[in-house]
Amino acid sequence: MDWKKVEMFLSSGQAFIPVYAENKGDSVLMYLKDGSTEMLDIQCESFLAKLLYYFGTSVSANRNRYGKLVGKRNLVPIVLSYGMTLVPYTVREPIGRQTRTGWFLAKEISHFHKKSQHHTVVQLSQHEVSVMHSEKFCFEQLKNARCIELCYGEIHEPYRKNSIFSAG
Repeated sequence: MDWKKVEMFLSSGQAFIPVYAENKGDSVLMYLKDGSTEMLDIQCESFLAKLLYYFGTSVSANRNRYGKLVGKRNLVPIVLSYGMTLVPYTVREPIGRQTRTGWFLAKEISHFHKKSQHHTVVQLSQHEVSVMHSEKFCFEQLKNARCIELCYGEIHEPYRKNSIFSAG
């Protein structure tokens, strides 16, 4: 996989989830802002690792840094940059060692629809994705993502202000 797919997700993506592709195995289904989807021949965990590498971070670094802040060790939202936070939700029952977690950009989530007690539909601008969580948990994850974004801003804002120059 080349870096163009990572850059495409960053410029026009809303979410990516693991899916099983016939005769290919685990793949990534990427949801785009224009209403289309794109299938990538890469495992979801590998795509996430490439995306995080692009920003110079990793899942474990984010889990260690921000997991304590929100009181979680699993399904910890990952901040990439200002206004770009990935929110994890369980999107499928795994078979064997398959990943079950899909990743949604927090700013792209418009609302949630309760499907049943333990199933909720995440509404993006052009897509609906079913997740295996209660509506309450989905809101909690979004709240955790906002909290982590604020913490990220507090950590990095002093450096960002020092690097901005004024012309006059």
